[in-house]
Formats: sequence, structure tokens, C-alpha cells
Amino acid sequence: MNYRLTPDLAAMATLLTILYFLRKRHPQERVDLWISGLLFIFLEAIAHAFYSPKGPWHVSSHVVALDAYLAAGGIFLWAASKALFPRKQTLYYLFLNALPLFAVLTTYGLDVRTAAIYRVFIVCGLLVGAVSPFLLARTWKLGGAWWIVAAQICVWGSAWFFASNGMYRDTAYIPLFAVYLATAIVFQLSLPSRSLGKVAVVLGFTLWALVFLLHSWVTNHPQYIDIASQIWDMQKFLVTIGMLLVMLEHQVSSNEWYAFHDHLTGLPNRRRFEDLLVEALRRSERNHTRTALLMLDLNGFKQINDSYGHDAGDELLQRVAHNLRAAIRAPDTLARLGGDEFIVIVTDLPVDGPVDHIADNCVGRLSGALRKPVQINGNAVTVSGSIGVAVYPDDTTDEVFLRRLADQRMYQEKRQIPLIVQFEEK
Repeated sequence: MNYRLTPDLAAMATLLTILYFLRKRHPQERVDLWISGLLFIFLEAIAHAFYSPKGPWHVSSHVVALDAYLAAGGIFLWAASKALFPRKQTLYYLFLNALPLFAVLTTYGLDVRTAAIYRVFIVCGLLVGAVSPFLLARTWKLGGAWWIVAAQICVWGSAWFFASNGMYRDTAYIPLFAVYLATAIVFQLSLPSRSLGKVAVVLGFTLWALVFLLHSWVTNHPQYIDIASQIWDMQKFLVTIGMLLVMLEHQVSSNEWYAFHDHLTGLPNRRRFEDLLVEALRRSERNHTRTALLMLDLNGFKQINDSYGHDAGDELLQRVAHNLRAAIRAPDTLARLGGDEFIVIVTDLPVDGPVDHIADNCVGRLSGALRKPVQINGNAVTVSGSIGVAVYPDDTTDEVFLRRLADQRMYQEKRQIPLIVQFEEK
């Protein structure tokens, strides 16, 4: 065993442990795939520690290392593709195309140096690579999928050339180069932009691909072996650290989102609403337009909670929020202030025309959305709402008073409307 690799193994194990505990605190399906891929990389590192050209574990460690690279690359590529392509079809495609590559890598790891055997597997790879994209093209919406077929032909054509000329190392490593380069490209497309973790992940897989591409050249130039060995280990940690950063960035982004949104309905919360209202009024002042503020409170919401329970009440709020969101215009804002209170900011209204007409138009759309029956525990439930309207700048130019005025008008209407909730048994 090469004990000089022990610190690298320990560092890799530490990073994997950190990733595992982060995953337990913040479960994400893609992180499970990342951990699975990194476990295969860790397996490769262990096999590499036992590898020596003339040692007793030469063949077995070589086979394990090469196949672990393939398994890790396939898992990472699937994880990266999930945001772009259907998961089941992508899995079928990767599995089918991995089989001939697995045969090539295993054959090379077993020190078989017969060109005819490699050619058989390469032909299988060409056939699978030519057929499988078209089988999945309709689902993937890839057009004719010709670009995938062209890439497959280039990879396997290169492997045929190297095998025919006795360059068996390149025969094995060029397809691995293609897998890891494809992984870098798909991660570039699928991970969020402006992400430091994305930079590390994409750079790591790009370096990995280049390591496979230049492996034979480095072997034939011993003066570069030491630096190549350092790079070989570096990209493993670069990818692992990048994935840790992506997880942390995702968590920070989620925390920021929840800080400004209601957990139940996904609508902007009171804190976010206050910022949006200030922005809307400033824009209205600059553009000389009106902004309407509509305060809405459901009638009979307590009756729903008493009749069906709080879970049903939560479900009702979610359905009502969905209907209200569909009733407002794209530039307008719907927020939940808490309980059964919602508020709408209607922006860019024209300054000409009576205020009452504008108010009636806005109220009519929201009232129509509330009248839609929602299914609660198998029953069709219809609720009503009290709506108060205040218009900037007609009613006031003060943001605080505008909210207070809309709230007062809403409660004035609420006192005049009987509490009615309709239940239709199914």
C-alpha cells in the first residue's frame, strides 16, 4: 500500500463526512447522488493506494479504479442532467451507453492487449450510441438528436483508431475524458448562475477530463508525472468542496426566500410587502400613475377551522391564494399579511378615469376568484371576503395612511356583510 496517499484519503473521508451530515440536516435528492458519486471516487482513491505496476494487487486495483471512475462519472452526469432532461429516460440512456465503456475499461484493467476484443466493444458502443438518442429523442425534445450521435461517433471513432494502433491506454481514457467533459458542461448548464460552488464544480470536472485526455502523454514524459499526480488529486477536492459550497449557497438562498415569503402559501409576507409597496409608490410618483391597495379578509374562516380543523383551514388558504394569484395581473403583487388577511398592490393604473371605477374593477376580479368553490375534505366550500380599497395619490400620498385607510374600509365592509360560508356535500 502507498502510505503517502493516507493524508489524501483522510481528507477525502473528512469532506465526505461533512457532506453526509449536511445532507442529513438539509435533505436533497441531488446531494444523495453526489455522495454516491464521491463514494466511488473514494473507492478509486483506495484502489489507487494499493496499485503498483508489479504488485500483487495490480490487476484488481486497476479494474476497480477504472470502473469506479466510470460509475462516478455516470452518477454525476445523471445528477447534473436532472434539471435539464427527464430523469428516467436519462438514466436508461446513461446505463445503456455505460455498458460498452465498462467492457472496454475492464478489459484494459485486466491487461488484455488484443485489438480485436476492443473493436467488438467499440462497435457495440457505436451501435448503442447511434440508436439510444433517437429512442429517447421524442421525450427529450432533442430535435433529431444528431448532435449526440455525432459526439458518440467522435468518441468511439477515436477509441477505434487508438485500439487499431495499439494505443490501449488512450482507448480506455478517451471515453472517460468524454464522460467527465460532458459532466462539466451539463453542470455548467444546470447549476445556478453566479455561484462560487458552480465555478469549483465545473472547473474540477474540466480538469478531470483533461487529466484523462493527457494521461498517456504524461506517462511518456516522466518529468511531468509529479505535477500531474498533484493535479490528479486536486480535482477530487475541488469538486467535493464545490458541491459543499453549492449546498451552502442553496441553504442561504432558501433562508433568504423564507425570510420574505409566507411558508404556507409561498406569497410575499408582511416584510416583503412593505418593501414592494414603497417601490410601487415611488414608481407611481415617477411615472405619474395610480397605485391601488386592496386589503382582503376572508369571511367565515373561523367557521372552516371549527368545522374541519386547522389542517383544512390551511388547505383553504392555499387554494384561495392560488385563485387570487390567478386573478391579478402579472405586474401586480399579492401578499399574505397573516391569518386570513391578504393584500394586493395594483400598479401602473392610469391617472384619468374615476377612482370608483378603478376600485370596482379591482374588487370585481378578486371577488370572482373568491367565489370559486374549493374542495376541502371532499366538500365544495365557497367563502366570501371583505375588501377595502385605497388609491394613491387620490386618497393620500402617505404610505402608512394608505394602508390604514384600506384596512379601515375593509372592516367597514366586513361589519355590513353577514357571515356566510356555503358547504356542498359530495
